[in-house]
Amino acid sequence: MSVEILANRRIPPAVPQMVWINDQIAARIVTAGFAYQTVMEALLIHAADDFVQPPKPFVRPGGAAEEYERGYLTAMPAYVGGSFDALGAKLATGFPINLTRGIPRASGVIVLFDTTTGVPVAVVDSKTISARGAAATASICVDHLAAKANLRIAVLGAGPIAHETVISLFITRSRPIDSMLIFDPVGNRAQAIVEAVSPFTDVPVQLAPSARDCLADANVVIAATTGAKAHVQPEWLGDRWLIIALSSDDFVPETILSADKLVSDDFVQNSQEDMLFPRLVRSGAIGRDRLYGELSHIVAGRIAGREGGERIFVNPTGMAIQDIAIAARVCATAACRTDARLLTS
Repeated sequence: MSVEILANRRIPPAVPQMVWINDQIAARIVTAGFAYQTVMEALLIHAADDFVQPPKPFVRPGGAAEEYERGYLTAMPAYVGGSFDALGAKLATGFPINLTRGIPRASGVIVLFDTTTGVPVAVVDSKTISARGAAATASICVDHLAAKANLRIAVLGAGPIAHETVISLFITRSRPIDSMLIFDPVGNRAQAIVEAVSPFTDVPVQLAPSARDCLADANVVIAATTGAKAHVQPEWLGDRWLIIALSSDDFVPETILSADKLVSDDFVQNSQEDMLFPRLVRSGAIGRDRLYGELSHIVAGRIAGREGGERIFVNPTGMAIQDIAIAARVCATAACRTDARLLTS
């Protein structure tokens, strides 16, 4: 074979080996601090516009009317630039009826692809990644948008995301938390959070007898419920507050519209979903000019966070770039370990 032929021959790139990372492995890697730092980096990439993130499509086998029993499937594809250079998609289901079956309401996987060849390189269980990513987002909102002292935090809900959020608030940074109340109507989940957290903090973490009692003295409200309907009224709240609506359907429209500042994680994506905030956007009650800004621009310092006694409502519905960024870091970490399972044909 001539030298010229050898020089012109294309050498195929090595095909990456595909791995499966289960939730136990992911949970060991994705500590609260790991999630906080990674989400911060992903938000800065969002602010720099170095990402591609189309709106989420939803598949509802029984339509919206039967979502409680028949659930939904959503796809969250994205590319994350910067140091991540990650391409992937999260596939997630939500079956609210699962709570009555004693199994998680939400399930999902994140599939990562090689950005040079497009070959799939990893499938990662998204349970812990999603919960700790959402918790990190809530903590970041507190750091940039809450008062600088005497935080009285109310948590609505006590599922996995609420649990991880409470942990994140106490361990990712030192925060001036005076008290925390938790309300959840389902079984003893709230009590489980209190018992898990209380031995590790001097801050009183207590149960509230009702949602209204939970909110009565709060200046930070974190909603992380499953399947709640709009019930939180403006008069339940004080004059100055931060609401972080990880589940936005807990609030009546008047509560959202009473905010001095409305913040989203991604306005285009938020406006596409079938929840209260997006419905207000589509109805014209919330226009782009009514939106104060996106969380990433606040984190990047492009616009101010809290400037005084404002009422601030944040609608972080969850961005694909955050899940994919965390999964990419997990995959890079797990690649050096023997416990990630190699998927071979």
